[in-house]
Amino acid sequence: MYINLDVLNITNGNTTMMDTEFGRMNIERISAGKLKLATGRVIATDPIMMYDDECYSEHVKPGEYPVYIYVGKTENRKKQTVVAELRFSDSDPVKWEMALLKGESSKGFGHDEFMGYEVENGLGCFMDERVMEMLDVMDEEELEDYEKKIRDAVRNSECSCADIVVDKKDGSNIIVFASGWNEGTFPTYYGLDSKNKLARLVTDFMVIEA
Repeated sequence: MYINLDVLNITNGNTTMMDTEFGRMNIERISAGKLKLATGRVIATDPIMMYDDECYSEHVKPGEYPVYIYVGKTENRKKQTVVAELRFSDSDPVKWEMALLKGESSKGFGHDEFMGYEVENGLGCFMDERVMEMLDVMDEEELEDYEKKIRDAVRNSECSCADIVVDKKDGSNIIVFASGWNEGTFPTYYGLDSKNKLARLVTDFMVIEA
């Protein structure tokens, strides 16, 4: 199974610089907003190219949780989102596992194999399952407005991330962020603490090779 522990452990706050194939990369943590999880069932996906996406098999207590992106910059290249993190507690993970949908398994994976979500629009996001249900019943005009809101918000953001409110009545939202090298398929991992409790959910945009 593919897993880049050096990259995932950036979220522990101990790393501000990494060596990459493009040179030394400075890492900066940026707050992207707080995600409302009405059901505690989390979906990570391309916020525009979504087709009835499912939630991950592990669920959390409903509530609001901070989202951070970790942005890397080398001397001769533009900033890239290295990882995106949904944080459930301040406990540091001591173990990482691939986040999978119900019925999926990583058993038998080779060292470079993984499951992940596909990105075609240069964007990833975290959302609650209830928000996906709202998006699934939007008509074409509503979806066009939703897509425009996302693109405009990210374009106008210095850090290429945005907190998008989908339902003003209850504050349901999604947190959107640029996806590293733009297009591709990217894995997401559970970070489990010393008590084997879920501390965070992290997507690796594979900017830094394992």
